[in-house]
Amino acid sequence: SSGINAECGVSTQSTGFSLDDNSLLSLQHCSTSQISPPGLVILTFNLVFSPGKPVRKTVNLTVDSSEGGQWVFPFTVTSTPATPDDNIVIRASGLHKDSVIGIRLNSLTNSAEPYRAYMEQGSDSDFRVYPEEGDLLPMGTEGTLICVAYKPTLYGKIHNGKLIVQTATNEWSYEVQGQSPSFSVPVGIATTPLRQPSNASAGTRKNFIRQNMRKIAQKTP
Repeated sequence: SSGINAECGVSTQSTGFSLDDNSLLSLQHCSTSQISPPGLVILTFNLVFSPGKPVRKTVNLTVDSSEGGQWVFPFTVTSTPATPDDNIVIRASGLHKDSVIGIRLNSLTNSAEPYRAYMEQGSDSDFRVYPEEGDLLPMGTEGTLICVAYKPTLYGKIHNGKLIVQTATNEWSYEVQGQSPSFSVPVGIATTPLRQPSNASAGTRKNFIRQNMRKIAQKTP
């Protein structure tokens, strides 16, 4: 009818997320305007989608009429992984030895927040991260130390991986490169000196053919 009043709301259909929907998706404005022919209404609204991590979620936009009607409009919101926050390069000190680099992260709130850290699937197995779980310290503190260890098993190879740190509402990612040591041919000193030739064998070789010719010439009359 021409006197319709509407209220808008957003609710989620997904049950696989622990995110706070109010921080993920919010309805900032909802208004109606009459158009011709009478009885038609334009509904205008602004939805703000502000994810802190990759997510795919189905939500319902619900419109309630003051006359008792209700309309539900389902739609899907999706966010893809963001550009990595930084690059980490680890130069190995040797084969089968851990070389470690640490980063410090804070919660984005004034309270500690649980996190999970891991190397993304497809990363080389020469990397490991620790601690894998814990709490990010609040903003304004020194932050929580998260370490990446690199232990190469082959010479002259570059390994790659991606570190992911996630909380309930946010995600940080880092491209990690491990540089294994270059192989060099070992150079050593013999423990036993090489045997030197004796003076008797160091002279000029005897010419036995010439000696035999001289003996034959002496015997010839």
